[in-house]
Amino acid sequence: MSLDHVLASLGLAHRDPNSLEARIESLQRDMRRIGRRLSSQAEHTAEDWGDHLSDFGREAARQSRHLAEAAGTQAWRGARAVRRDPLPAIAVIGTAFLLARLLRR
Repeated sequence: MSLDHVLASLGLAHRDPNSLEARIESLQRDMRRIGRRLSSQAEHTAEDWGDHLSDFGREAARQSRHLAEAAGTQAWRGARAVRRDPLPAIAVIGTAFLLARLLRR
């Protein structure tokens, strides 16, 4: 009685590692391993991108707040200057209107 006969009687028959079935199982294991690696790398990449986008969003919000403050300050200064002396503002608006009319022709 050989070892192959005993294994076959127990339903554990020795398979040829070069058989089609063994090759398919090996490919399936490899595909599962590759899938797990890709999933893990995709997760790490998503976390990195999330961190970078979060940092970018915070910096954009900070810059926007700074620009809004600067624009508000300039608008307030302009309003005070027009209140003190409206003639330059009228001249600028009139010049812009005249230039627009001339360019339209």
